[in-house]
Amino acid sequence: MKAIALILCLATAQDGRKWAEATAYLQRFSSSRDPLDRAAAVKGLGEATTDKTDKLCWQLVGGQLRQELAREGDGRNEDRVSGAVLEACIEAFRRIAAKDAVDLMVKAAKNKGDSPRFRAHVVWGLSARADLKDLSELADDRQPHVQIAALDALAERADAGSVDLFLKAIRDDKRGWEAKLAALKGIDRAADEKAVDALIESLGKVKLDEGRLKDEVLKILKKLVGADLNTEDVNAWKAAWAAKKEGKDFLNPGEGGTTSEPIEFFGLKTKSTRIVFILDRTGSMASPLRMDPPKPAPKDPPKKPEVATGGASGRKEAPEIAAARDEAARIKKKYDERKVETRMDALKKEFIHTIWNLNEKVWFGVVFYEGNHQPWRDHLVPATWPNKLEIIRETDRLLPGGPTNIWGALEHAYRYVEQPQRPDVMAVDKKGNYATLVAGADTFFLMTDGAHNTGKFVKETATNPLDVCDVNGFAAEIRKIHRIRKVVINTICLGSEAAQPALLPDPKLMQKIAEETGGEFTHIRG
Repeated sequence: MKAIALILCLATAQDGRKWAEATAYLQRFSSSRDPLDRAAAVKGLGEATTDKTDKLCWQLVGGQLRQELAREGDGRNEDRVSGAVLEACIEAFRRIAAKDAVDLMVKAAKNKGDSPRFRAHVVWGLSARADLKDLSELADDRQPHVQIAALDALAERADAGSVDLFLKAIRDDKRGWEAKLAALKGIDRAADEKAVDALIESLGKVKLDEGRLKDEVLKILKKLVGADLNTEDVNAWKAAWAAKKEGKDFLNPGEGGTTSEPIEFFGLKTKSTRIVFILDRTGSMASPLRMDPPKPAPKDPPKKPEVATGGASGRKEAPEIAAARDEAARIKKKYDERKVETRMDALKKEFIHTIWNLNEKVWFGVVFYEGNHQPWRDHLVPATWPNKLEIIRETDRLLPGGPTNIWGALEHAYRYVEQPQRPDVMAVDKKGNYATLVAGADTFFLMTDGAHNTGKFVKETATNPLDVCDVNGFAAEIRKIHRIRKVVINTICLGSEAAQPALLPDPKLMQKIAEETGGEFTHIRG
């Protein structure tokens, strides 16, 4: 007994020293200009806290979170708010276990008079500790930030008892697509078959501009129903589900119904209808590429619009539409027949092919970048033939030059999410900060042939060209944004690993970006 008492006494003393060191470090570095210092200070508190100090830990970390969010000022200085510090706050909150401290956190999360962003980060920190009842109440909060955080937390718990709440969220037309995606993630993780009927019902009600939501519903149905149906036909899914419940084999009728063709870029596919392409035009794009990138499966050219008839008279396609399509076809043919010799050749050929095949229901934006970034338009546009011809011409004129600032281009691309400026839907929820209630972009294709070597997240003292980028800091900033914005980023590296070190792509960074956002990654070598 004496030995056990001695061990407990030593452990308590050691815990006390660790806590004292952590609080001293926080006092020294809480206002440091270096976000890594601030993040380390918060991380130290989380690692040092015990039941005895949890209440004080909540107060200190909560104060540091408020201080960090205040760096945004009037909303124009979001880049001063460090993703690394916010992630450290969430992780520290998750280590707090004492009931009195958790109760204080729940109370703060429910305080409707407080900052939505502060409340949301507290909710993410409570994901494993709060009662399901409290999280369910927060999922109905009027603030989009808090809704999304609570749905994320419930999805992490993967509790079948939350499925009804998730279904309620995806049926609610007043919720943003980000909240609906969080709810679908919860349904997917709970894997409860009682959601099937409601998912089939929702499949027929998803709006035309919500292609990514529809794609998520289809993925979940395939898993729960056990039918590999590539169709949006509600009746086909009802038949497959009825067959499973009766224990019968389902005869797949094929690919009919209302199936839409996915958009494909360098072999990566999406059914999203709200996309931003972020394309590298740096100097290294002039480097040789000794092999053609994988070609997408052959596709027939888009059909000419059918003649719209109205009574005895018909209305033919406008001459300017036909002229735009024919000119786009002429430029496309030039690249179809051209041998790929450089990385820029590969990009032009692939991108023009992708744009050519866009359905007119798709809204898209393009950001070209090197050390700086140049948006093609400042808003999303529909894939009409005049718009497609304009971007095809712009791509045809591209010339490589300059260093690589991937973060600057990505940061600008997120403007198409927060403020899409779509002429068909102009109501922007400016109070939502990152959350939007309008149809902004939900999917990015990010392409580069080099390492991020200028701008934010570049190590000033790095000497190795392959270690210039602060990948961890970059990833933390992506996580900060992705928690609310939910944009999938598909990433493409172009170029051979055998090239000169200064011209190497950075697959590690691009893989990390895709991983953090639920996207796919591909490396086209040559």
